[in-house]
Amino acid sequence: MRSVVDGLCSFAGRGACTDAERRAALWLHGRVRTQAYVETVWVRPQRWAVLALGCLLCVAGGLVAVAAPIAGLVAAAIGALSLCVEALGWVGPVRYLFPRRATQHVLTAGHERGVPLVIAAAYDVPRRGLVLNERWRRWRLPPAALPACGVAVAGTAAARLAGVEAGWLGAVQLVPTIALLVALAAAVDVGLSDWAPGANDNASGVAVALAVFDELERVPPHALAPALLLVGAGRTVRRAARGYVEGVLLEIGPCGLGRPAVRARHPQAVAAAERAAAALGARVGGPRPAAAGVRIACVDERGVVPRAHQADDTVVEEASMEAALDLALGVVDALDGALVADRRTAAG
Repeated sequence: MRSVVDGLCSFAGRGACTDAERRAALWLHGRVRTQAYVETVWVRPQRWAVLALGCLLCVAGGLVAVAAPIAGLVAAAIGALSLCVEALGWVGPVRYLFPRRATQHVLTAGHERGVPLVIAAAYDVPRRGLVLNERWRRWRLPPAALPACGVAVAGTAAARLAGVEAGWLGAVQLVPTIALLVALAAAVDVGLSDWAPGANDNASGVAVALAVFDELERVPPHALAPALLLVGAGRTVRRAARGYVEGVLLEIGPCGLGRPAVRARHPQAVAAAERAAAALGARVGGPRPAAAGVRIACVDERGVVPRAHQADDTVVEEASMEAALDLALGVVDALDGALVADRRTAAG
């Protein structure tokens, strides 16, 4: 696993849809021991620019609505719609203004028998930024916070169009406008920042994913059919794995520092994750998986991924990766055992 981390980090600046990311995809293709292929996918990776423009439309629409209610409402409504749709992981109207770029996914073909188990990890690196340091990332805003602010501003613009001129309307508009301005400044800061080195986030996750897949190829599960998916532009395509996942998604996040934590969304996967965590003394919690499945990542005592988005993300610990590997294999074993038991119950 150490060699995978060092190899990926040799592709400096492997951000979403960059030449370095494409070279890293070809290198990873050569590291997969079974038959694999590289698939080109066209995406719009301008996440932070889309967020900044959505916030700007809401703020500008709310201000313009004082003098021109129709124009203000249209601008605020488009911005609020973009924030809401993007928060759901879909492509909002503002994102369509940006050009598409090519990224690559490294995939293997799943076995024909058994429930598909897709082991996924993002191999690109995130951007840096002041708001993404560990002090601020520990205070996570709910995903619906910014969309709610955008809807509130659009609502005040609609009220002005309807002829409401009460003094309280400005007070209602003030708080969400300030929140959107702060988000706008943060998005601009991140969007203009350089790429992080990405040793922990997420070269370590890719290394663990490859190790999990190799181990399951060596000792296949009874009811699961493992497949590997290494996702490019993973932070801008929240549901990149949706088109490939027909069974269970095992998402591997940063695993190079801290203590492994597991979180699941599907009820059967939740039970398997809790059994594996109890057996190995791992933590239950952390970031939610991108789809109905299981997500494993290493976090510190505050529940934050160490050094992610930082310039010093250049060091990983083998003990953390080994612990994450054991946890991932424990989750697979627990889930495989549950599926085997269900089959026996149905057959009996």
